[in-house]
Amino acid sequence: MEQRARRSLADDAEGVIRRLHGVSAARVEVKDGRIDQVHVLGSADRTARVLVADVIAALGAELGVTLEPPQVRVALLRPGQTQAGPAPLGARLKVIGLTMTTLRDSQEARVRIEHEGLTYEGSASGPGGAANGPGVVGAATLRAVETYLRSGPVFHLEAATVVSLATHQVAVALVGWAGPQEELLSGAAIVRDDPRDAVIRAVLDAVNRPVSWLGAR
Repeated sequence: MEQRARRSLADDAEGVIRRLHGVSAARVEVKDGRIDQVHVLGSADRTARVLVADVIAALGAELGVTLEPPQVRVALLRPGQTQAGPAPLGARLKVIGLTMTTLRDSQEARVRIEHEGLTYEGSASGPGGAANGPGVVGAATLRAVETYLRSGPVFHLEAATVVSLATHQVAVALVGWAGPQEELLSGAAIVRDDPRDAVIRAVLDAVNRPVSWLGAR
């Protein structure tokens, strides 16, 4: 019951914050029934100081919550920047499973990722055929990431494929971040055994920096 109340407060606060101008995504931590930390990912059209003030004002007005500026952590993607600064240690998501279902003219991927012992799943479907597989797997990976972030569709897959580089096969991914200003993120991973696993790791590599800020605990 207590955990449900914490999650409800976090969900309500995240909803308020995401409606603010310049905010793409947010993650709220609740401790002892109160909001302890707020993590915000914003775009370059607002400064961190302004976003902190907006978050504090909005939560106070709509939820009656009082916060101090140090409790609100903001990361910004500057124009032309594809990463949001250093990632907190231990924040990376790990691949723990992939299930593919193939029908006559379509295929579905279910990707499972893990963070601190908790599992998050995402799924996507698309046209059948080996050439379309990386795209379906990549899209499912993004849905799993959004499940982890408890966010709406903040990422979309631009492209995912496996290419030959020197003597290696490498999965590469290009991901769009649907913030107030569109940003493109790129990632890559060397194929070890299964190319589909490498696609998942390439997508996670692409989104790791913004996700690390939002997922920091």
